[in-house]
Amino acid sequence: MTSLFDRPGGAIAVAAMATMNRAAEAEAIQLLRPAPADRVLVLGFGPGIGIRLLAKHLARGGAVVGVDPSTTMMKAASAANRANLACGRVTLHVTTAERVPADQASFDGAIAVNTLQFCEPFAATANELARVLKPGARMVSLTHDWALARHAGSSSAWLEAVRAVLVAAHFDEIEDGRGLAEKGRIVRLTARRQL
Repeated sequence: MTSLFDRPGGAIAVAAMATMNRAAEAEAIQLLRPAPADRVLVLGFGPGIGIRLLAKHLARGGAVVGVDPSTTMMKAASAANRANLACGRVTLHVTTAERVPADQASFDGAIAVNTLQFCEPFAATANELARVLKPGARMVSLTHDWALARHAGSSSAWLEAVRAVLVAAHFDEIEDGRGLAEKGRIVRLTARRQL
């Protein structure tokens, strides 16, 4: 299946996302609060701005693994993260959130910025997150409220459906609210992989 961003106009989306998502990427990292040596999964790395911010945060021995189904985004993220890729601090894969190339319980946290609304059916993504996150690891998501409304009718309807799926996939401490990025027009969702 061709990614939405690999169709004509994808390069325009890369430029727009690099600017538009920067504040949300920084907020997601702040919410996750990864330790310097943590291994963090990024779902839908887009043009790689969040990957670069996260790698800088994890400079003392941590690692970032990103997955995104778009070859257009892979090219942009690879260009934005050349040094981190070369030294092995960052690894990027063209794949979906349902097929993370990693062992069970191998990540200390996960971040998804303006990504989860594309993960349909969400149960496959939630189950894969439960597989690759260590017990007690947290997932942080920030998503445009207009995108959730487009995908589910309203952000509250999307949150209700996603919450039920996360519980079934063995997540707890599920919290949601408004993010600070995008003048508060972004939905924050956090969850913990059960111990």
